[in-house]
Amino acid sequence: MTSSLRERLEALPPAALELLRDELAARLWARRWGSWTPYPWQICPSEVETHGTWLLMGGRGTGKTDGAARYVAEHVNGPACDRRIPGGHRIGIVAPTQGDAVESFINGPSGLKAHDPRVVLRTSAGGTHVRWPNGAEGKVFGAHSPDDVERLRSGGNRCLYAFEEAAAMRRLDEALTHSAMGLRIGPRPHYVMSTTPKPRAEIRALVAAPDTVLTRGRTRDAWHLPEVMRAKLIARYAGTRTARQELDGEILDDIEGALWTWALLDLTRVREAPPLARVCVAIDPAVSNTSTSDETGIVVAGTARLRTPDTTGTLRAHGYVLDDLSGRYSPTDWARRAVDAYHLHRADCIIAEANQGGDMVKTTIHAVDRNVPVRLVHATRGKLTRAEPVSALYEQQAVHMVGSLPELEDQLTTWVPGEGDSPDRLDAHVWAITHLMIRAVGNVAAVA
Repeated sequence: MTSSLRERLEALPPAALELLRDELAARLWARRWGSWTPYPWQICPSEVETHGTWLLMGGRGTGKTDGAARYVAEHVNGPACDRRIPGGHRIGIVAPTQGDAVESFINGPSGLKAHDPRVVLRTSAGGTHVRWPNGAEGKVFGAHSPDDVERLRSGGNRCLYAFEEAAAMRRLDEALTHSAMGLRIGPRPHYVMSTTPKPRAEIRALVAAPDTVLTRGRTRDAWHLPEVMRAKLIARYAGTRTARQELDGEILDDIEGALWTWALLDLTRVREAPPLARVCVAIDPAVSNTSTSDETGIVVAGTARLRTPDTTGTLRAHGYVLDDLSGRYSPTDWARRAVDAYHLHRADCIIAEANQGGDMVKTTIHAVDRNVPVRLVHATRGKLTRAEPVSALYEQQAVHMVGSLPELEDQLTTWVPGEGDSPDRLDAHVWAITHLMIRAVGNVAAVA
């Protein structure tokens, strides 16, 4: 911008500046709107007019978010669903977390602002909202914590809900339940959902539902992606389950030989844990650059106060997997995460494997909080031997996932003993349940 132009703009009164800004935004919107070249699977099928859900499912880079955001923008700028409300529309935007919604679905390169630069994002005591020039509003929700679900429960009535990466939502079932109760505005309130496929019960149910219209895209057909990137992804993962799920957009069946199945996890899943007698935080730090994963596993689990029967009729305190905080962290960051989880869940201790830098783990945790008890455990048996008793407890319906922990569940259902190292989330999970429910007697694992 030249100095003379800047001076002329600064001389304009505020009202004139606002009009100029709105006019420029409208021109930019019109130019972008007309330049969009969609894939076939990004075009909303006409059947959605009489159906409840448009589900965009596909591999990486197939424009799922792009197509869903475009549809929301078209809907908001189209005929009013209810002329009594500002702009005629009220939208709900749900993602794994509110931050994910803002980063990907609103501000991202394929988000709402990319399709309509006039969109304004605002955060206040009442929550995070997006607003359009016509007065229409969208409210942003997460589906991660019980608080998120409560906000969604009281989120008001909507004409359209947009779900971003539905399969990655920890509380997808509850998000679907509460959002459905709020779809009350207009002649055809409905959903638009985008997701990479996962064999979760909720995703399978959505695909099978008679009021769902499904469109699929494959990475190999995504011509907007650079050819070099497509070729590298396809060459790297060709013939693998990763390619079928992450690139071709397929919902896969269980893996033969895996100790856990999706059906088993769904069978034992609960929405909330009962009162707990014991809680621990188990940590499996990434201490070697040669590991197949550089994640640090951090899993929180507890056991119930009351003993109830399992499928064998044995009375025992059932186990509950409460949270998965695993990720790629520096030592100070994973120690802080573990200590925060210890306090949040009122845990009894933090468990860490002595074989994997145990002294270092203990020292790092105590640098954050010296009062946290750290118990070091020694891996005297192979990982399969440690994991099998935990898997058996699931089969006896004595251990339960609380809500959904998608990334942990992916590792549980895809690790086959003897085929590569066991991943970090799985290891932390096994250490937690072993500490709470299994004790070592010689070389035999006995249920406590």
